[in-house]
Amino acid sequence: MVRILFTFIIFLSLTTFSYAETGKKCEKPVIFPLISKPVNDMGQEYDNYDWRLQHGINQAVYKSYRIREYSSENITKKAFHAARDLYTDVYNDKGSYNLLKSKNYVVAVSEGKVLEVGYFYAGTYKVTVQHTTCDGKSFIVRYGELDPKSIKVKVGENVKQGQVLGRPGFLSKMDKNKNVIPLEVILDKVVFMLHFEYFTNGSLVNEPFSKPLMDNRFDRRSDLEDCLAILEEGYINSFGEPILK
Repeated sequence: MVRILFTFIIFLSLTTFSYAETGKKCEKPVIFPLISKPVNDMGQEYDNYDWRLQHGINQAVYKSYRIREYSSENITKKAFHAARDLYTDVYNDKGSYNLLKSKNYVVAVSEGKVLEVGYFYAGTYKVTVQHTTCDGKSFIVRYGELDPKSIKVKVGENVKQGQVLGRPGFLSKMDKNKNVIPLEVILDKVVFMLHFEYFTNGSLVNEPFSKPLMDNRFDRRSDLEDCLAILEEGYINSFGEPILK
């Protein structure tokens, strides 16, 4: 009887320890995808492009519309913004653009597996990761508009939370002399950013994330959602302070 009671006490203590350890390991299911705060944060110089504001209110938020006119094609194209943009660096719109580099780094918000690395848009690359958090959530993130020369991971690689994926880049094109020309500028300044797309169904790894339609428009997957909740949770976990609103 004494032996049975002693065994039960040992079992109970081990179970309690196990739960405590599990809780400790899952204090931060997600972190912020940048190692330092974006410059389009509340109170920062570019907070008129605050990444947390309501849908469509500025060009950095989810569900904003980008209208681009192409005089050579005599058409106007409207694009639905599928992400939230986190501005990281702003440089004067002059000089040798191919020498510019972000001072920030893009990191994995949680553990995961790299699904794709490749061209994204206007001279930038993407890293797509299937994430599984320590509390059991599964989702997919496309880290877009990265500097192609900065990418540190490969397809099929397992990544840890906080592991560097690359650096933010900026949208650009080549002129006739093969000089790099920035596409997106704010008040004559070049803006580096992370384009953060969030897909809720982490098991759909083989279905395309976007399908090309007519006029350079794209049809996104049905599980694409606003990433605001994940970014806000990660912000608190990374910087140890509440979101200013």
